[in-house]
Amino acid sequence: MEVPSIFLNKILSDSAKKGASSLHLSVGSAPMARIKGKITLMEEEGIMQTDTINQIINSFLEKGELAELEKNRELTTVKVFGSSFRFRVNIFYQKGMPSLSFNYVTGVIRSLNDYKFPQQFKELINFDSGLLIVAGSNDSGKTSTAAALIEEVNKNKKRYIITLEKPIEYLFVNKKSIIEQRQVDKDALSYSLGIEHCLEEDVDLVYIDEVKKEFKDIILGVLELAAGNSLVILEMNADNSIWVIEKIINMASTKISAEAVRYSLADVLIGIVVQKLIPSVGGGLALAFETLVSNSATKSLIREGRIYQLESIIQTSRGEGMVSMKKSVDDLIRSGEVQAEEGKMLNL
Repeated sequence: MEVPSIFLNKILSDSAKKGASSLHLSVGSAPMARIKGKITLMEEEGIMQTDTINQIINSFLEKGELAELEKNRELTTVKVFGSSFRFRVNIFYQKGMPSLSFNYVTGVIRSLNDYKFPQQFKELINFDSGLLIVAGSNDSGKTSTAAALIEEVNKNKKRYIITLEKPIEYLFVNKKSIIEQRQVDKDALSYSLGIEHCLEEDVDLVYIDEVKKEFKDIILGVLELAAGNSLVILEMNADNSIWVIEKIINMASTKISAEAVRYSLADVLIGIVVQKLIPSVGGGLALAFETLVSNSATKSLIREGRIYQLESIIQTSRGEGMVSMKKSVDDLIRSGEVQAEEGKMLNL
């Protein structure tokens, strides 16, 4: 076959030109591109072999990244291929064989006005402190939403912003705010140390991307940051607001009592958005979401541990900026953006 780097640049370029949002390479299969929300086999490129994928991995990873991959059997990084194609790359093993996923990063930060979130939810970005959570599964667009929230502050307020990311996806340009983007394992040795630094500094806004292995070690620091003078935007992998809250309580209560965690979380939480991307009519993806905006009722339920009752609050509080995932999907179906069959597949 061609030189691995040439082959990789070619299929990435070809898939990007076709409008693909991601490319997947697995042993025993032809390359797969996600185009307009659907997986398409690139059969003309042939079946991927173990040696081929290993050669591709070795062609673009740095020595330190190769060592991390060997140690953890998983690695996420951001790379530029060709002259301008920027991708978030996830390398992992399945059935003992290497696989790669390339997700195209446009580099363009969307305006918060482009999102159909309730205005009450959008206005949470104006808080001086508190915890704002952006959640969803992998590839649900949560990093893009977090970037839009940060950029809204950057455009309109004089703030000192620090991001803790692994890897850095969107590159910000200072406008009214000063933004320092710190990559974990390079600029900060760990999320925990990065958060400690933020606690010692006079930071107005802290963004923390999805933390996997360290989550239970950093969550108390996150709550402390949000209880002080910092607005914290935290990314999480969860399918609904109840899961978000339960995960925080479960992880943090390994350090302190569950009751103390519930009271702390109730005090600092200002809102949650949970996202799903659904194939839309005519191609592409539509954003469905659930929003929770903190009020006296949500605070009481969290303090008392009656987390399951939050679903009822979300369903009945649209006037306060809350939207259930089912309502959001129904709105997309009603507007003709999404077919009813796609909505049914979500089992809401």
